[in-house]
Amino acid sequence: MICLKCFHDKTRIVNSRQNKKYPATWRRHACTRCGHSFTTYEKPVIHLPVLSKENNINNFSIGKLIISIARSFNHDKKAADFYSYDLANTVQDKLLFLQNKHTISAQDIAKITHSTLQSFDQIAALQYAAQHNLITSQRKRRGRPSFYYPENDPGHSSQQ
Repeated sequence: MICLKCFHDKTRIVNSRQNKKYPATWRRHACTRCGHSFTTYEKPVIHLPVLSKENNINNFSIGKLIISIARSFNHDKKAADFYSYDLANTVQDKLLFLQNKHTISAQDIAKITHSTLQSFDQIAALQYAAQHNLITSQRKRRGRPSFYYPENDPGHSSQQ
């Protein structure tokens, strides 16, 4: 690894720890020339096959997810710039657990992203739901939206 201070091409790993919940490694590096120390987090490159609405298999793109999340922060551009990357990584980590259970669909990604945004910023979650057609109607009593997830519909078949 290259030193971030003097750009020397040799550093040594001083300390390293595996994350207990996620496939990630925390490492502490020290430059062999100037002694500067810094921390890195290493994650494996993830190739998630995603079943699209047209029943095509595509690779998961964290870049597309970051843009999609950023678009849901129309009310707060600063938050879009600052939090979209971390929120997309949170969604990606949640998708890793689903990967072993079944094929991930575009609807799974939308549902998990919406749920993650609801915990973080309800306005952004509402805008995300509107952009991804997750809102089906508006409740009469308080005007809150109803959300629709096709896999919860008894008439919907995921294996078409």
